Amino acid sequence: MSKLLYNALQVPSLREVINDLREVCEKLEIDFFGIGALARNVWYLDNEKEARGTRDVDFAVYVKDEESYQNLKQELIKNYKYVQSTSSSYCLVSPHNAELDLLPFGEIENDDRVQIEGKGLTILNLDGFLETYQLGISEFEIENEKLKVCSLPAIILLKLISFDDRPEVRIKDAKDINSILCHYPTMETDLIWENYNFLYDNEKSHHQVGTETLGYELTKISIKNDKLTKRIVNILDKAISKQSRLAINMIENSMKETEQEKITLLTYLKEGVEAGIKKYKVK
Repeated sequence: MSKLLYNALQVPSLREVINDLREVCEKLEIDFFGIGALARNVWYLDNEKEARGTRDVDFAVYVKDEESYQNLKQELIKNYKYVQSTSSSYCLVSPHNAELDLLPFGEIENDDRVQIEGKGLTILNLDGFLETYQLGISEFEIENEKLKVCSLPAIILLKLISFDDRPEVRIKDAKDINSILCHYPTMETDLIWENYNFLYDNEKSHHQVGTETLGYELTKISIKNDKLTKRIVNILDKAISKQSRLAINMIENSMKETEQEKITLLTYLKEGVEAGIKKYKVK
């Protein structure tokens, strides 16, 4: 478990938001973990890579029903002066103007979906959240306080699904997928050498082996949910065959990068996922 500093995470007012959420969740006995840009930045800093600035603070919260979820929001609104966003029923704005997205999952779900009363966005598809909670969480220490966030494979899993659900508005997810695919082989070198050195047998590059490793690790999270695993493969198939815009939206610099390079990265990832399915499939 690594020690990190709030300021280095490049999220304004992060300390205050996490402290508020932690106090309320402890009071209401609700478990939570960081997702999205926050989780990405934690991993990047832990591996001495530069965090990318964001105003969004995203957390998944495990709740049994809508009443529990609404109680959580009302505590933050009444006692911590948060304000309900008008664009999404799942978003609150902190007194410091930070946007806090609270995505409920667990027993509140109905067929991997949640619908609550409110304005703006009221329906969420939550494929992969429960599996991430069970098998895709890591714990870090930020200025002497422990915080749970998604693992890197879980971030990829959730961002693939998020992009597939709403590709027209989730272009940032494609950029994050690209960034993690580019950095993962150097961030998880020990894991690759210790557990996946057999992938070097065919004289593959370290980057290819690392990306395939990410596919294996992603499959460990999803493997008990056949529907989820098949969806991940389908998302990658669509991207590789250019039936979706995932690959082209992964491009950060069109002068230096090509769509085919991104398709190659996604192909390596898919090869790891499919090999992982064969290796970890529950019999």
